[in-house]
Amino acid sequence: MRELCDAHGALLILDDVRAGFRLHEAGSWEPLGVRPDLTAFSKAIANGHALAAVTGSETVRDAAQRIYTTGSFWFSAVPMAAALATLAIVHRDAVIERIERLGRRLREGLTSQAEELGYALRQSGPAQMPMIRFDDDAALVRGNAFVAECAGRGVLLHPWHNLFLCAAHSDADIDRTLEVTQAALRAMRERGL
Repeated sequence: MRELCDAHGALLILDDVRAGFRLHEAGSWEPLGVRPDLTAFSKAIANGHALAAVTGSETVRDAAQRIYTTGSFWFSAVPMAAALATLAIVHRDAVIERIERLGRRLREGLTSQAEELGYALRQSGPAQMPMIRFDDDAALVRGNAFVAECAGRGVLLHPWHNLFLCAAHSDADIDRTLEVTQAALRAMRERGL
């Protein structure tokens, strides 16, 4: 996409609203060596406070300076302070590396449990944002049963959407989740699902 945009004089604009600060501090495409011209960040940038940001490259600086823009929260001190603190913590605490490690632990644990109980799982997406699906489950019968069993035990998952690990998650949370997922898979096996 970067090459096509450059070849045609188009801007590469990426939405990092979900993945921002989960894959790399500079944006989710940085590990791939791709730098967009504009990137939209939200949600994680201010740890849930009402704030979003559009960042850009030097390529768009002149154009951005010639247009009038305004925003609802530009003068709200609390979200701005929350964003500065969030960005500092993400860097200081190596949050991205930690949640990637936690995601790998979750993924490996689920794989082991599924194999032990005879289920075929597909886990896709980055470790920090896993999507977990059962093979041969287009109607989500197993997926819905699995998340219902987990929810009944206090762990909320999703049958057809990415999960999102964040800085608040800990090793203890992964341990607890894996206890619950193992119990859920066993309950499903007992029910013949």
